[in-house]
Amino acid sequence: MSGSKITSMTSDEMRAARARGEDRSDWERVRSAAIKDPVAREQNHAIGELIAKMEARKRGRPVVGETKTAVSLRMPDSVLARWRASGKGWQTRAAAVLAAHAPA
Repeated sequence: MSGSKITSMTSDEMRAARARGEDRSDWERVRSAAIKDPVAREQNHAIGELIAKMEARKRGRPVVGETKTAVSLRMPDSVLARWRASGKGWQTRAAAVLAAHAPA
């Protein structure tokens, strides 16, 4: 049994078929129906507003205080193990010790 024409075509073959007018979707009819439907217009407007809000919002946690940069630091495993054993917030405490000993 052979597969459907869509699943057996490559992307280039699909583009060529669309260029020849072999697209079976009547997008103009879909668009005109959506324009005439007041509920669809309202939903499209609401969706557009949500998308605009999401695009404007920055991702991730907000920056509080001074910005931070990820670094790679080589240190003995025993030192790292002691910092980690000190409990939650060990990275913040390690940064405070480094800052206290940083040259002026």
